[in-house]
Formats: sequence, structure tokens, C-alpha cells
Amino acid sequence: MSIGTRAAACTSCGKRLTRKQWFYRNNKYFCNKRCWVTERSKVAAESAAKKEAAAAKEEPQKTA
Repeated sequence: MSIGTRAAACTSCGKRLTRKQWFYRNNKYFCNKRCWVTERSKVAAESAAKKEAAAAKEEPQKTA
């Protein structure tokens, strides 16, 4: 992988990625493992909120 094909900044915090230090998980680049964990928990919270919103939207339709 060349430097030109990877992102220049961390997906989570936006910090510039250095040549020697970067963390790649789930098709995204992070500056360290902590940013990856933060992003993972943020995505999990967003998906849980979407599921709750969908369940709340479905609830009135089921009773009608």
C-alpha cells in the first residue's frame, strides 16, 4: 500500500496520520487504537438509536 492510497487524517479525531504510526481497521484509518474504539462505540450507539427510533415508529402502527 502506498502513501498516496491511504487517508491523510484519522477518521475519528481528524488528526494527521504520520508515515510510521497509523491504525487500519474496517476499511478506515485511525491515528491509534483508542480512536478506533471510540469510533466503534459511536457507531454502535448510533445504530442502537436508529433501532429504537424504528421500533417506536412501528409501535403505533401495530396498535392501529
